[in-house]
This record gives sequence, C-alpha cells and structure tokens, in this order.
Amino acid sequence: MTPLLIAVALFAIALLQAILLSGWREALRKTEVDTVEGIVVPLGSVTVVIPARNAENTLTPLLQDLYAQKLSKERMSVVVVDDHSEDGTAAIVTSMMRSWPGLGYLLNDGEGKKTAIGTAVLQAKGDFIALTDADARCGPDRIGRMVARMEQDQLDLLLAPVRTVGERSWLGRLQENEQAALIGVAAGEALLGRPMLGNGANMAFRRSAFMAVNGFVGDRYASGDDVFLIQRMKEARRSIGYLWDAQAAVTVKAETTFSSALQQRLRWSGKMRGIKGASSWLGFAAVLLPWALFIATLCIVPHALDREYGAETLLLLAVAWLLWYAPVIRLVAEVERFLDQRNSPVSTILSYTAFTFYAPLIAIAALFIHPRWKGRRI
Repeated sequence: MTPLLIAVALFAIALLQAILLSGWREALRKTEVDTVEGIVVPLGSVTVVIPARNAENTLTPLLQDLYAQKLSKERMSVVVVDDHSEDGTAAIVTSMMRSWPGLGYLLNDGEGKKTAIGTAVLQAKGDFIALTDADARCGPDRIGRMVARMEQDQLDLLLAPVRTVGERSWLGRLQENEQAALIGVAAGEALLGRPMLGNGANMAFRRSAFMAVNGFVGDRYASGDDVFLIQRMKEARRSIGYLWDAQAAVTVKAETTFSSALQQRLRWSGKMRGIKGASSWLGFAAVLLPWALFIATLCIVPHALDREYGAETLLLLAVAWLLWYAPVIRLVAEVERFLDQRNSPVSTILSYTAFTFYAPLIAIAALFIHPRWKGRRI
C-alpha cells in the first residue's frame, strides 16, 4: 500500500471518530437539565445502597450528605452493606442508626461489590435502588432528581455523572481529564439511545427490573457492576436513560499515587473483556488509531516529499492528527464546564497523549495481573 493510500485510510478513520465524538458533544449541549417541575416530591420510594469495605475514613461525610437529601425521609432509606470490613465501618453505621431510623446495616452474604448489591436488593423495600460508592459525596437534590426522572420517563435504569477531583498535581489532572472524557462518552452514547458505559458510584434502577434480569447472577468478573448491569438491561430491552444534571452528580477523589491509580485502572480494564457487542471493538479501534498514526508518521514523513503526492500525503496525516485531538479537547471542555471543573486545553492534550500510550499497556497487563482492592485480590 502506497503512503498516500495509508494516509487516506487513517484520515478517513480519524474523520469517523471525530464525527462520533462531535455527536456526543452535541448531545450533551442540546440536553436540557430537567428541573423536575411538577414532580417536586416523587411518588415512589427509594433505597440508597452503599457497598462498603474498610470505609471508615470516607463513610461519615457520605451518610451526612444522604441524611441532608431534600427527598422526604418517609420515601428514602439508606442501607450500608458491609463487605467484611476490617476497620470501624460497622461501628460508624450502627452509631448513626440510633438517631436515623431510615439507616440500615447489612453484612454481605458473600464477597465483593456485586454480591453486596444483591444482598441489599433482596431486603430493600424501595421501588427504586440508587447506588453510591462509600467514598463519594453528593448534593441535597441528587436522590430526588434521580427518582423523579425515572418516574417521569418510566426508566428501568438511570445513569448519572461522577465528577473526579484530583489534587493539584499532574496525576490529579490526568485523572480528571481522563474521567471527564469517559463521562462524555457514556453520557453522549446514552443520550443518543445507545447506552454503553456507566459508573456504579452513581446509578439507579427499578428493583423489579433488577430482579427480572437476575441481577448479577452468573457474572464471572469480580468488578463491573455498572457495565454488566447495563448490558443485561439492554439485552432484556429495558429502558435506560442518562440524567445529565450537575445537581445529580456525585464527586469522588482521584487516586493520589501512581500505584493506586494503576491498580484502579487494572480493575477497570479487567472488566472490559466481558463487554459484548460492537462497543468493545470500537473502543479497541479508538485506542489503536493514534498508534497507527504515530507509526505511519515515523515511516512516511522523512521521505514524503521525495515521493509522488508527498505534499498531499503530509497534509492528510496532519489533518488526521488534528481530527484525533480536537474533538476530544472539545468534549472534555464541555464536560468539565458543565461539572464546574477547571479546564485547560494544554492539560487535556497532555493527558490524552499519555492515555494513548498507557491504555493499551494496561489492557494487556490486565490479562495477566489481578490487582488488589482494599486488602483483597480480585
């Protein structure tokens, strides 16, 4: 294949990716925040489920946030499912239960987050289940807005954004930009009617729908409560929506060390092997595109002007690079603006370039490495 044909092919692939990313961004821009007027008090009841393991350092602020929800206490209960913690998690919950009748404590029937969720769902009394990670924070309108949207649109599964906040370091900004891009992908796809990704730190579902699809029964991956539930709901033709509402977002802290960030990404990458359908192949192609551009640039550029159509080949490669970078920069900017986060195009470029190189390596490493999470190998 001649250099010109290679450049044309890479340009075409980059153009398709740019169109896809721009479509996600436009979906976000056009989506109006639902003020849930007319449904000030949702009709259904909700149980907020918090799977927790060794969460004594983060659980109290979250429970305080949930206690402060504007949704009527009669319509909301909170259950902490203790995944065999080895710290003071149980003591924190039982202490707060004395003054909060709507707070409950359960010991996980098995091991792991999926089992913890299943344990809570079996005993929950709410019509809806809202999931929250034990290290998250949220505003007072979050649960009410989620339940109202599910009732309004008759949804079985609702996804919502998770804001990642890092320290003022390069590692912190890397994670902020990385997660903003993933939120843009997840929200854009869902708003266009093609839900693919989600985050278990902020999602909700009808209890009846969860039971109908058999929850996580049969899942062989320890993590992935979010994407695998989306997959099951899609296969069962259940209605799935996305609440693009900053007041419904939760906030989590970015990892503070390279080691913990690596372990986290190994966990995330490990579950992606179980995703079915075209979405996993599209993700794989998106990761390979910059590598193909990089190799082609190294091989073609030094001698391009000595060949026929050399100038045209260089122009196509340059535009392909631009089409690869620019839409991501704009998508991340849109998400970070919406979530009231700092944004810098230079920071996004550096983060995206770094992601390009480490994402495939982590994906390969996840095939052989089983990371640890809170003292337990998964």
